This record gives sequence, structure tokens and C-alpha cells, in this order.
Amino acid sequence: MRQLVVAKLFAEKGIETAVYGFDLYTGDFPPVTKCRTSADALHGAAAVILPLPCKTDKGSLNAPLHEGIILLEDLLGCTTDEQIVCGGMLSESRPNIHDYYEREELKVLNAIPTAEGAIELALEQLPITLHGAKTVILGFGRIGKALAERLKGLGSRVTVVSRNESDLALCESSSYAAMHIRYLSDAVSDTDVIFNTVPAMLLNDPMLDYIDRSTLVIDLAGRPGGVDFEAAKRRGIEVVWALSLPGKVAPVTAGGIIYKTVCNILRQEGVL
Repeated sequence: MRQLVVAKLFAEKGIETAVYGFDLYTGDFPPVTKCRTSADALHGAAAVILPLPCKTDKGSLNAPLHEGIILLEDLLGCTTDEQIVCGGMLSESRPNIHDYYEREELKVLNAIPTAEGAIELALEQLPITLHGAKTVILGFGRIGKALAERLKGLGSRVTVVSRNESDLALCESSSYAAMHIRYLSDAVSDTDVIFNTVPAMLLNDPMLDYIDRSTLVIDLAGRPGGVDFEAAKRRGIEVVWALSLPGKVAPVTAGGIIYKTVCNILRQEGVL
């Protein structure tokens, strides 16, 4: 859905825009050209905008609104060196390929819908209010900061766990409880909800022994995640792995963020 938002924003700027891979979408299309084949969509294009994440675990293009399978390798093979290709988590190394997910402006702006989506999940899953709840945030990067600020505003008792001493000092200056990661077992042992933002296996099998069964764990880290999901299941600990939250909870906002980021890339490349 956020890709259609991106297409709509380009079209509204008077830029000729084509889309492909949305044959299962039954809603109203923005003022764009709907193509039946990837070749038609790519023909004559100055830029190719791919989704976030760009591909599935099986290597195909992430296209849930497409009936068939689009192999990313084949699609990229049909692009020319003159075409600027932008995609999220796109690891291919070519001068004309850009991973917009690695852009700082996208990461900063994406933290906002991610934090709001995580709070929405917690409100849906918890039998208590977040006001007065004990909440633990693992990591104090962009998402951790956005999440801590919003949880504090809701009246949660926020504890941030980090290995970075300057982050811990910043937490204290913002009136969050701060704990070094060496005391992780203490931090997770008495809390209502844990939000993990660190893309590392912090909540492994031994660490899960310290977490109560009534504690909700929301993992916001990308693949492979920061929780031993099988071990958590054996212990009866509820874990929600919340991938791609911006696109799920706020596709219009998320699409606008991608659009702004891609425009910055295209300006740098002299396309806009």
C-alpha cells in the first residue's frame, strides 16, 4: 500500500509514473499507468522504485498484491545502468542501485510510526493500561528514543536498557530509569511489557528464564529478530514480532517517508 502512495505522490507532481505487481489490489488506483508486465513498467523509466523490504526470504520481490512470483534477480537484470534503482534493504552492489532503507532521513522519520504501532500492539495485547505499567525498552536508538518519549507521555514507568554510557546518561536526563545491559536479567524480570529494538539475540534461551509468563514481549528488530521465539513458546511467553510496522499501521505516512527519501536520492543523481 505504501508503494501506491509513493506512486500517487510522484504522479501528483506531474511525473509520468507506472506501476506493476498490483493485480490483486481492488481499490482505486492513483493517477498512474497500470502495467501488465514488468517490461512495460521498466521501459523508458528514469528510476525504478522497489518496496521495503525489497525481497522475501525466498528471493522473490516483496509483492503481496501480485498473483504470481516476481524474481528480484530477473527484474534487476532487466534494468539498465542508466536507470536509478531504489529499494529497501536492497543489498545488490551496482553504482545505480540505492538502498533507501539505509538513509538517515528515512530511519529517523520511520521511528515515529514504528513507535506508535508498537504502542498500538501493546494496548491490544495487554490486559492493563500503559498508564502505570512497567515498560522496558532494549536499546536507545531512533526507535527507542521515539518509543520512550511516547510511553512516558502515556504515564508508563519506563526503563531503558543500553550498553552505551552516553545513552544511559541521556535517559536519566529525560527522567527514564536507565540500566546497563550487563543487568539485563534484572531489568526483564519484573515488568509488564518489553520492547526490543536491538537487532541481536538479547532475549536468548537462558535470558528468557528471567521473564515472567505474564510479560508481553514486542520485538521490533528486523530479521532474524532479537528473541529466541521457540524457547519463548516453550515457556508460554507471548512474543509479537512486529516487522514492517510503518507500512502496516500507517501506510500513507510510511509511503510519504519513502517518497521524500527517494526524491532526495534522485536529486543527488540529477534525475529530479
